[in-house]
Amino acid sequence: MALMFATAGCISSQGLADRIAKAPNLQYECLSDKQCRQWSRRIFGTNDPCLRLTVPVGPPEAMLSVMELPPADYHIEVLAKVSRHKNGTKDFVLGMEWKTNAIATPLKERGTVVLLHGYMMQKETMLPWAVVLAEAGYRVVLVDLRGHGRSTGRTFTAGKYESADMVQVLDYLTARKLSDPEVGVLGHSFGADVGLFWAARDARVKTVVAIAPYNRPDEAIPRFAKELNWPFSTNKLAKAVALAEPQLGIKWADWTAVGAVAGMKVPVLFIGGGKDGICRTNDLDLLEQAAPAGSKKIVIAEANHFVIGFWFQELAKPVIEWFGGKLVGEQ
Repeated sequence: MALMFATAGCISSQGLADRIAKAPNLQYECLSDKQCRQWSRRIFGTNDPCLRLTVPVGPPEAMLSVMELPPADYHIEVLAKVSRHKNGTKDFVLGMEWKTNAIATPLKERGTVVLLHGYMMQKETMLPWAVVLAEAGYRVVLVDLRGHGRSTGRTFTAGKYESADMVQVLDYLTARKLSDPEVGVLGHSFGADVGLFWAARDARVKTVVAIAPYNRPDEAIPRFAKELNWPFSTNKLAKAVALAEPQLGIKWADWTAVGAVAGMKVPVLFIGGGKDGICRTNDLDLLEQAAPAGSKKIVIAEANHFVIGFWFQELAKPVIEWFGGKLVGEQ
């Protein structure tokens, strides 16, 4: 989850509440459609294989930008590592490179996986996971959640409308034979929470990989501010979070990840970072305790909230195996 406020130092509690409630893409500049396509072509070359759709959802009405990547060997390697320097500092490095110049080779489809990005992010940030899973034989669907990226929508509702939207997205895709009727979901941060809320209300979701899910949004907001050392007092943040609640017509306590997990009937793979100050390890413990039988937890000790979603060097294999076992039913 993230917040971006250029006038952080002088904003009032009410002004901060207004921004919490307002759709992120109405507050910052996201990638244009042209830039999104250019990004995709940089990854896949001129023969961009992605199918792009606009899916109507609501109420409240919104149009979601959706992209689908078919299963194939794209001859692309996703590279992630921690570079350690002599002075003791470390950098997380993420990249993708072509292994050969051969054209993509279609693969037999094993199932459909839906990818959900974090707050203030957009679907293109999930393209590394899309490549990893498509090369493992999955049809991959990437969605700009309402109020994010190229999707419309006026507010952020901590999962209330976003999870309802995903039910409609799957209805739309299956009606057009663009998705299997049952899917797996992989989400990062806010996207992980949306995936859990979706699974709790839709039996077609057979499993969720939840990377860095936070339990309560009203706790995650001040945690993020603290992580980035933003100049909000604890008191101002508390007032703003409380003021945002009636504006959105929700109660934060009704939209906890623990509550969603307790209502699920399918297993969850929880993934967290030992240095994550937003999705803390005790959040993961609570979620694992509330989760259905067969759920599992992975903690990467040195990862924080911002890199754990792309820790492919240790997560790609177990995630692929998880979907193979829980979505496809492979032994």
